[in-house]
Amino acid sequence: NIMWRTAFYTFNSGFIFLMTLLALATSASAQTTSSPYSRFGIGDFQSNGGMINAALGGGIGYSNDSLIPQYFNMQNPASLTSNGIIAYEASLVSNTAFLRSSSATGTFNRSSLGHIGLAFPVTKWWGAAIGLVPYSSVGYNVAVTETFETTSSVTYKYEGSGGTNQVFMAHGFRPFAGMPRHFRLSERYAKLNLATDVSALNRKVKFRNHLANISVGANVSYLFGSINNVRRDVFPDTLQIFNSKITKRTTFKDVYLTYGVQYSFRLPWVKNPKYESMPDSAICKTRWFKNEFTYTCKKDSACSCKEQLFVRAPGLKVTFGAIFSTPQDIVVSYDLLAQTYRQIGTLEQIKDTVVNLTSQSGRVQLPSMFGAGISLKRNYKWVFQADWMTQMWSQYTYLEQNLGLKNSQRMSAGFQFQPQPAGRGKYMGAVQYRVSARYHQTYLELRQTQLAEYGISFGMAMPMPYRTRLGEPVGRLSWNVEMGKRGTTNSGLIEERYIRATIGITVNDRWFNRSRYD
Repeated sequence: NIMWRTAFYTFNSGFIFLMTLLALATSASAQTTSSPYSRFGIGDFQSNGGMINAALGGGIGYSNDSLIPQYFNMQNPASLTSNGIIAYEASLVSNTAFLRSSSATGTFNRSSLGHIGLAFPVTKWWGAAIGLVPYSSVGYNVAVTETFETTSSVTYKYEGSGGTNQVFMAHGFRPFAGMPRHFRLSERYAKLNLATDVSALNRKVKFRNHLANISVGANVSYLFGSINNVRRDVFPDTLQIFNSKITKRTTFKDVYLTYGVQYSFRLPWVKNPKYESMPDSAICKTRWFKNEFTYTCKKDSACSCKEQLFVRAPGLKVTFGAIFSTPQDIVVSYDLLAQTYRQIGTLEQIKDTVVNLTSQSGRVQLPSMFGAGISLKRNYKWVFQADWMTQMWSQYTYLEQNLGLKNSQRMSAGFQFQPQPAGRGKYMGAVQYRVSARYHQTYLELRQTQLAEYGISFGMAMPMPYRTRLGEPVGRLSWNVEMGKRGTTNSGLIEERYIRATIGITVNDRWFNRSRYD
């Protein structure tokens, strides 16, 4: 069977390709944050997306069309059915955080691998992808001092590092892709056609065409990585009390599943090309509700000519999407070491080991999640997308303990504009310009304040020199800068402002094709 042989060659080549990239990326750190708020849960969750997702603030409803470039949408596995050619992506991320409290400030920078991914078509109704992306990141160093009458003062020090990554394999399917063709070859279609029942025939064809535009997908991720947490209770004003130190190392190794669905269609009406090409001086009157416009004819200066303002033709592409996951238990192992010590200069002189547990098994329950999105796309010209997502973090448990997190919500919207078709006109006209904004009500509630996060981003996707025979660039170099704020200095909390810069490359090509001779 040619189809299954092709699928095997595609998967085999892609798997080897990914393993090579993973070998090159093993030294990359998952720690890309310097936020004190990464102390809670399993750290700061990363964007888990490709360049188009970072630029537009999401992409649950985003899907490609037949035009180049085609991007890798990691937000929704159902979108993989829209990848008609290979889409390979890799990126680097640099995050600079500016922290401010009521008494101190600090600046920190972290840089690491952003993501590596490869999306490819298996058949006309099946798309797949493999890749490596960070899942969460931990990086903090916080100290809090309290004064007591009996011990003068005690300083609580909290340190954390590490993070988790995910190697994923995603698949998207169009389960009803063959229905229109099968119906046209059926006896029922032939009978309706002979009976000249045009209305019934059109209804049935249209219904099957809508079903053929439905895509479903699943993303299977293997979470791995370690998170290190250290707590110290230090008594700086007395030598009579030993300091204490608790070190916990949690290692994640388990599978995590998410699901997605998309439905795409094109609006049947577009603005009359004659109307768009005609100068404003020639148009006399535009009637939107009557769907007509009046203009001056060439032979007569009077406004005597009328035409439709909108004509029937495939127009704007509209895509609705949704993603979801169910509550899932992630198997972890942890080491716990509790010691007392005395501080001598920069050295810690261990006095006693109170607890020493190694390779203990436990579970972390990741909560259910649901998100919905919509995108509007007009060929190469522009794309608009908007997302909403919620996650039930009140269900989250860490080693069978509920940490009291709150349910989170995230809303985002983004816009991309390209002035001219690629391969024609000036270079800057073929550049894709992007801007987005987002609001995130986080799962943290500290001192009766639920923390919120705001962010805006802007960027560009610039064509690479190499082009196809039709003049289309097969690759794009993209950069994106996001500026945001989280937290507040009120109630003794910390305000975090950050600048996150991402640079990546997207390459479209036709790989894994088997040569044939006539």
